[in-house]
Amino acid sequence: MIISMVVKVLEKLLRNWKAKIASFLIACIFYINLQNSKILIKTVNVPIEYPKLSGNLSYSKNAEKTIPVRVEGLKDVVNYYSQFMKAVIDPEDVQYGVTEVPIKKIVGVPSGVKVTKLKKTVPVEIESRGLKVVQLEASFEGSPPPNFEKLTQILSPSKVTISGKPQDLEKLNKITLPEINLNDRKEPFAKTVRIPDLPKGINLLGSRDVTVNVNIIPMAYKTGEQTAAGIPIVCTGLDPRLEAEFSEDQIAIRYFSIKPIRSAQILTGLVAQVPCNYTYDPIKNKIVPDTQPQIAKVRVIKSKDLKNTEILQISPEKIEIRYRVRDTNSLDPDNNDSGDEGSTLEEPPFWKEGNKS
Repeated sequence: MIISMVVKVLEKLLRNWKAKIASFLIACIFYINLQNSKILIKTVNVPIEYPKLSGNLSYSKNAEKTIPVRVEGLKDVVNYYSQFMKAVIDPEDVQYGVTEVPIKKIVGVPSGVKVTKLKKTVPVEIESRGLKVVQLEASFEGSPPPNFEKLTQILSPSKVTISGKPQDLEKLNKITLPEINLNDRKEPFAKTVRIPDLPKGINLLGSRDVTVNVNIIPMAYKTGEQTAAGIPIVCTGLDPRLEAEFSEDQIAIRYFSIKPIRSAQILTGLVAQVPCNYTYDPIKNKIVPDTQPQIAKVRVIKSKDLKNTEILQISPEKIEIRYRVRDTNSLDPDNNDSGDEGSTLEEPPFWKEGNKS
């Protein structure tokens, strides 16, 4: 009974066995083709992640940004994850100068995806970059109307810090600003100009905007009570390791003169100064004292030519001074004095001989 049932089953299985085997093979072929249609192989450019450099070292601007790799895997996975892949450079392989650095690792690769680097190394150039503080110089065109003259100009800032290769920095000692027109100017004014493009390879640190305060005064002689504005404030005794920022860069005064006097004599014969007596403690790495801002009283020094001129009022009488530690790399080796912040005026010869008001 059992044997007859087995025989019947075998007869059914073996019936048209050639057709059944052919159908099975065809089904396998279709299945393999279907799976292969989900596999994607493509070449993508992945970004290179460079390690950070310390000190005054920097990468050349011509450093390669990407490398080509071949990615193989499921179509959806490859298309999605290839955008997150990165080529990582080992910091220990980076050296000063030009070297061929190997790409040892591609990160962001999911399991089941095969990545083949089509480029094994990339050229890396590391160059030394220095810092330099340079003077800004105002330039003018035209002239004020008759009986008026341009006396002084105050730049804020008066200096800027630039970076670049040492050999390039040596060639640049000052930056000349775009010209400012003086035609029809009869009174003091302020003009904001932008620092022009610097030579190739030199970068500017900070803002490109510079405010130029120009003092235009009448040339007439006057007596009695008068006013004068645009007298720059200078900082005395400033620690060369600190920078000082004033709440006001200049003052105005009200004065009385018995003898006829020109406004130019007032502006060139007076100096407004504030004591900048905060210091930097290198051991504690802090500014002493640590209370900011400093409230400083403005003192006006007169030259001998103005001994008969009485200063009636100073505005403002006090200003705020805020200090910050100067970047040691940006200290100007040719300028170690404690000059005023934001002024292009030099100390007058009567500084130590003048009378305090």
